[in-house]
Amino acid sequence: MSRDGRFQLYYRKGWAYLAVEAPQGNGRPVYSEEVENRMKVLRVPRVSGRTIREIVEAADGEPVALVEWPDGRSLASAVTVSVADDGMTAWVSVAAPRKGAAPPTVEDVLDELHAAGVLFGVDRAAVVSLLATSAYGIKTVIARGAEPVAGRGAAIQYHFNTNRGKPYLEMEFGRINLKELNFIDFREEDDLLAELLPPVTPVDGRTVDGATLKAPVDDRRVELAAGANTRLSPDRTQLFAATDGNVRIRANRVIVEPVVVVKNVNYETGNIHFDGSVVVEESIADGFIVEARGDIQVGKGVGRSILKAGGSVLLKTGINANGSGEIECGGDLFARYIESCSVTCHGNVIVEEAVMHSTLRVWGHCVLTGRRAEFIAGDIVLGGSFWCKKLGNLNEVATRVAIGVEPNLVLTYRTTRSNLDEKQDELDTTEQKIEQIARAIRDGHDDEKLIAALRQLQAAAENLRAEIGVLRSRLPGLRDQLAASRAGMLVAEDTIFHGVVITFGRMEFRVSDQGARKTILRAGEFEVIESGFDHRNRPTLDF
Repeated sequence: MSRDGRFQLYYRKGWAYLAVEAPQGNGRPVYSEEVENRMKVLRVPRVSGRTIREIVEAADGEPVALVEWPDGRSLASAVTVSVADDGMTAWVSVAAPRKGAAPPTVEDVLDELHAAGVLFGVDRAAVVSLLATSAYGIKTVIARGAEPVAGRGAAIQYHFNTNRGKPYLEMEFGRINLKELNFIDFREEDDLLAELLPPVTPVDGRTVDGATLKAPVDDRRVELAAGANTRLSPDRTQLFAATDGNVRIRANRVIVEPVVVVKNVNYETGNIHFDGSVVVEESIADGFIVEARGDIQVGKGVGRSILKAGGSVLLKTGINANGSGEIECGGDLFARYIESCSVTCHGNVIVEEAVMHSTLRVWGHCVLTGRRAEFIAGDIVLGGSFWCKKLGNLNEVATRVAIGVEPNLVLTYRTTRSNLDEKQDELDTTEQKIEQIARAIRDGHDDEKLIAALRQLQAAAENLRAEIGVLRSRLPGLRDQLAASRAGMLVAEDTIFHGVVITFGRMEFRVSDQGARKTILRAGEFEVIESGFDHRNRPTLDF
């Protein structure tokens, strides 16, 4: 096998290098004139002909440094290093070498990384792969810092869902399938509910430039405590169910509460008053009461009934209370619809379709999420935000929304105003009667009965004036407390109809005759601020 001799003339690290390989068999050798001509083309500084001839004659394939060649840098492969703002990632991009320059080596790239200050977390294998595949011009992750490992004391790991019943945490107000939602997490006796994880030793992190990231340390101490119907292992590191029931957290303790499951609540069961949770598989008949210290879950319809829960209430269909039903809960309320009902909820209200002709007092948010998502002819006072598609209707039926103030404050203010108006009306009527009797006495009708009636009315008027004075003195202080939270907002994805009255504390927003479309309202410093709603840039609620 014959092969001609060959040579390489290339730039590397400020020098021109020459490597000559001897021919094989009958192959043609390399001549010094060829090398000299190539040097002229590349503008390599001249060297003695003797030096070139010696290298050509040796032809051992070993590169020999010929001469310093500063101008050859323009031919070399450029290595560009970039580092993330947080110092945790470094990238490299290697440009293809031009003719006359040697291909970059792993050491070349590592030298450039070092010169750029990338000293930690360099992936040498990534450098080798980049050069082996000639991935020129591609920005490649070449170094990663080490995140600090936060130190902590022992921590509790729960073996049940502590956030069940909160689909809005993941769904961004998409349609909620209440039929698939369950508050009851049933566990059997001896099931493991929670365990104490060992402490974690803090480990400092490092950025790619070698800087130390101090690991945070949470030195809070935690311990497992046995709640109702649970038991601890002898070493107090594991918590087990001591009975069958619904597991949940109450007052920072894991408890297992008994669960009552009935098909219906009617004359066969009577009213239910229970210390744990109640599951009604079907419906609750009119006139019946269900009270539970835990959660209440109803599979089908609820009518003119009273539901009171220390936890949350889930109505997989809804309630039509015909004006005489009530719901009160310490947690969240979920329902497909709420109609003609009085609601007091210390958590959030999540409704799939509509709220109609109802009175709601909500300490958290009220979110209507479904296809209709309408709030019609109701009165709602809530401490958080309100979200719907349509608010009010074309008939301009009275609809009132008060946002961003704790319901108790708003209701106390309203009651005081109402009592003041009633007392003032009563005083006006009493003073009219006093004037009539006084006129009759002046006209000569001064019998004892009229005089006694006059004195009685005058005493009543004095009492009313005193009561009015007390009520008037209370109003300024109550009004001062009606400062709406700046975090509260009203979002109407579709329409707010004329006739709707919206208040943020002391500020009132009345909808124009034309209504409002795709609107977001927020409390400003002196007035309600109105802006447009954009599906592509939806605001978020902090649950």
